[in-house]
Amino acid sequence: MKAELARRDLSGHDLAEPLRLGRNAVYARLRGERPFDMHELALIVEFLGISLDDLFASADLGKRVAA
Repeated sequence: MKAELARRDLSGHDLAEPLRLGRNAVYARLRGERPFDMHELALIVEFLGISLDDLFASADLGKRVAA
């Protein structure tokens, strides 16, 4: 998620409005302290203009690069 935001020059702050969450709630999710639910993921991919498959593929790539 963080990589997709960075590619678009966005931050967690930019997700607060489309998710209808406070910044602290968004950042807790980005830090992995709380999971995103499916509704939130649907709003995020709509906001970013990508598919859920693309988002998961990006996350998988990030894990492989970090390993």
